[in-house]
Amino acid sequence: MASPSLKYKLYYFNFRGRGELIRLLLHTAQVEFIDHRVQPSDWPELKPNLMGDTELDQLNADIILNYVDQLRLDYVRFKTDSLLTPEQKQILEEKFQKQDVPKFMNKIEKRLVKSTSKYLAGDKLSIADLAVADVLDTFIKENPSVLDSYPSLSEHKAMVMGLPQLSNYLSCRPDTKL
Repeated sequence: MASPSLKYKLYYFNFRGRGELIRLLLHTAQVEFIDHRVQPSDWPELKPNLMGDTELDQLNADIILNYVDQLRLDYVRFKTDSLLTPEQKQILEEKFQKQDVPKFMNKIEKRLVKSTSKYLAGDKLSIADLAVADVLDTFIKENPSVLDSYPSLSEHKAMVMGLPQLSNYLSCRPDTKL
């Protein structure tokens, strides 16, 4: 049960949608929360826009997020799936390191080289930039030379992780495996 002094606040639209499962979970766990129902017209003021300004920027951000999500799923599978034998894990890890990572890196590197800005989706920072920098940060922990053949990716990751808004968090972030 949550701490008595801690009260969660759920911001979601005034309909069930994806928010309903969260409401059901919180009620089932008997966690007190404020169910703040938002009108669609009020949403833009509440939600920071890190998806991009245009539909094309948003599409590109979404495509890159899909690349990152697939890569993370593949990574986590051989790292954590207790149903896999050690041999199966080794096969998946080898495929990941020799095929999946280079394929991902090449796709993103090409996008950066072709970009007219220093960002992956449009001309300002987006969730795509953060997601790519984060996944690369994870891979660098295991393989410090992973970016050696990808100068644009290396520069991009350094730019994103060097943002002043992130410096305080990154300086005190707990060191974890995943």
